[in-house]
Amino acid sequence: MNFILVELLTDRDVQDVEEVNEKILLNVNHIVSIKPINLLFQAEVKKGYWVRMSNGKKYRCLDVPKEFKDLIIE
Repeated sequence: MNFILVELLTDRDVQDVEEVNEKILLNVNHIVSIKPINLLFQAEVKKGYWVRMSNGKKYRCLDVPKEFKDLIIE
């Protein structure tokens, strides 16, 4: 297994306006796609990524490792 460390944006509470950053290990073998997106984060727009996994889950990430950024065409 090959893991990467990514920083996620997660909603702690549906009614909570603020979002919290969390770090998580993802198995590289289960990543289906990584798509660049614009995220609204702390009242400003930042570049981020949708990371889609083979189990159907999607994660909003502020950053991905450099080896994945090099593969993404923007």
